[in-house]
Amino acid sequence: MNRSEIFLNSFNRIEKWLRKQLDFPSNMGVSEMIRRIKKKTDFPISEVEYDLIEFSQLRNAIVHNKIKPDFIIAEPNQWAVDRIKEIERKLLHPKTIEGYTKNNVKTFEAGIPLRQILYIIVEKGYSQFPIYQKGKFKGLITTRGIGMWFAKNSTEGIKDLDHYTALDILDADSKRDAVHFLKPKDYEFKANNLFKANPRLEAILITEDGQRNSKLIGIISPKDLFGE
Repeated sequence: MNRSEIFLNSFNRIEKWLRKQLDFPSNMGVSEMIRRIKKKTDFPISEVEYDLIEFSQLRNAIVHNKIKPDFIIAEPNQWAVDRIKEIERKLLHPKTIEGYTKNNVKTFEAGIPLRQILYIIVEKGYSQFPIYQKGKFKGLITTRGIGMWFAKNSTEGIKDLDHYTALDILDADSKRDAVHFLKPKDYEFKANNLFKANPRLEAILITEDGQRNSKLIGIISPKDLFGE
């Protein structure tokens, strides 16, 4: 199979996918389908929009400008072939966040003393503490939140650290609820979009059904998706 055939097969599958998202409209071009899908879904269309529109023109040149059956004017280069296959994978076979789940995600009870939280930070390097009380999610403690708590309370005098619990930290942290819940089958691009749309978002918590008080099975931080 030559490059033109590989390119056309991949493009045709993408075009079919685009039409499926809009209930198979008739007589609608690729550009218009992309515009409409961008408005109605959170698929990562914007990331591939320019290339897809350019590739639609290349597809037309390959299909309609043949001099004879075995000779075509336009021929995709290897970059175009690789890119169209990458776009196909991104749109037709998007990655889910299931890879961020674990069998045993550590959670903490609301009554855990601040001293113990600090010990865990030093000994185990934890930076996020999902806090629960009687099975109900109360909030997320982060090292940033703890730093803010110390800053606010340093002028008033801090008692014995055993006197304070996770709930004291949460009560003072305005970002305690800067989390979003998703389920394992949700797509990774959805998590990406959530972080990009909300700079205050501290983490995405993965539960079995995406509900707040269901069993926690994974945590995603911005660093996990975007690196340092």
